[in-house]
Amino acid sequence: MLPRSFSWPSAAWAFPWRDELRVLIQPRTLTMLRIKRGMKARVVAKEDIALRSTSESFQNREFWQPAVSSLHQQLQSRQWRGCQPRVVVSNYFAHYAIVPWNASLHTRKEQSAFVRHYFTQVYGEFSRAWDIRTTPVAYGHPTFASAIDEKLLQALREEFNQARMPVQHIHPHLMIATDVIRRKLARMPLPNALNLVMLENDRITIALVQHGQWLSLQSYAAESDIENQFQALLDRESIIAGVDNSEWPVVFYTADGRPALQLPGRKVHNILPSPQDQHGMEAWQ
Repeated sequence: MLPRSFSWPSAAWAFPWRDELRVLIQPRTLTMLRIKRGMKARVVAKEDIALRSTSESFQNREFWQPAVSSLHQQLQSRQWRGCQPRVVVSNYFAHYAIVPWNASLHTRKEQSAFVRHYFTQVYGEFSRAWDIRTTPVAYGHPTFASAIDEKLLQALREEFNQARMPVQHIHPHLMIATDVIRRKLARMPLPNALNLVMLENDRITIALVQHGQWLSLQSYAAESDIENQFQALLDRESIIAGVDNSEWPVVFYTADGRPALQLPGRKVHNILPSPQDQHGMEAWQ
């Protein structure tokens, strides 16, 4: 149900024997992982780079600049050369919306214009500088859309081009999370409705999904008493979406190393990284 990626066609992925460089860009950390391809993929290099962010940088709409600057320095290192890069950007740098169905739209151009207009209504005029991607829309159903600042995308493309490793896939973190969840729960029978909760860098993304359709999706700053906050937010989303989600299971995803989530009165499926996989990056497919 999510856009596959912010991708551009290229022949680079015609070389499946190349190592893969996985990059996770977060507000305070840049994580880089080199995966050796073969019969069984294995990690051959991994780095966590703390970013020199200030309170002023977080007030700037381009507060991703410290991550891009650090990426530039890292790509000079021999240990990352010759890879096929794949980038995931934190939910801090991505924006999401569930765009309502509009029966008066007949062409892709009209649909794109409507989605763009909807984003300006939700996020304001500066959203016009974002690159927006949508899922294929089913008749009569809302569209899930995600957006990343075009300046950030351009900066990432330029850095990898300079390193002679053109980047073809840039994903919002929520997309990667839902892909991991699908695989983890593939053999587990689930009801037609669920609460999806993602925790990343003290930021909560919460969504209600029913019959394969996104009913609501919101992001919030995490509080100290996070279990009670989750309960309150689930109740809030229930009111917004106009559904009773009290019996729906909660699917909780985090790669932040926190313990399993327990919510009294609710069934919780915890999707957590293994002890050896601190960031969930090895789970990417």
